[in-house]
Amino acid sequence: MLVSKSFQHEQVTGFKYGYSPLGKPFLYVYLYYVDGLLIDTGQRKAGQQILADTKDLPVEQIFVTHHHEDHSGNIPMLRQQHNCTAFAPALTCEMMKAPPHMSFPRRLLWGVREPYAELQPVGNQLKTNQYCFEVISVPGHAPDMAVLYEPDKKWLFSADLFVNHYIGYMLDTESIQTQIDSTRKILELDFEVMFCCHNPQMSKAKTQLAKKLSFLESFFDEVGKLHQQGNTPKTPT
Repeated sequence: MLVSKSFQHEQVTGFKYGYSPLGKPFLYVYLYYVDGLLIDTGQRKAGQQILADTKDLPVEQIFVTHHHEDHSGNIPMLRQQHNCTAFAPALTCEMMKAPPHMSFPRRLLWGVREPYAELQPVGNQLKTNQYCFEVISVPGHAPDMAVLYEPDKKWLFSADLFVNHYIGYMLDTESIQTQIDSTRKILELDFEVMFCCHNPQMSKAKTQLAKKLSFLESFFDEVGKLHQQGNTPKTPT
């Protein structure tokens, strides 16, 4: 089952996509368009719908926040459709040349993501006709992840930095301490709207991200205490 919706917030158009092989989707992916810039490309399972929804937009450039397949799944098709340049953090550009292995559940939920070698590394800023976005590295969830921040509009395009104020599950490649450091860095910024790629926060965005930081810090401290008590991780059976 494929679900798609669109919405408008200020000058930003959002696109929401969910796919499930059985029943209603339980996790959604958001893409954002503003002033000629398309932020992320979505999952391959929703590829044809994404192409249809964005075909009439004057997309002049694409920014990919990180290499994960729900963000990078449709880069070649969208580039061809709009005849534009796709930018990404330098590490994303390298990782996409030979992307890491995907588990079967991720392939089933998001679809495949082929290697791609034509991304262009972005600098510290990404400009459109009307806006100037700061590109800020936020490793932790992924080593290559970056967010876009527009200080005048107080917009934060937060990739997967937030997702929710707690963690439901984690990838084995994630780093809690690095996520804590990245979240603290972003909370120093002045933003009011958080265009999250899975759970946008149109109000009280900073409060929500602060709650996420509190969860991460408590989680990290508790695991540290258990480790000091001699507990060890359980080996999967």
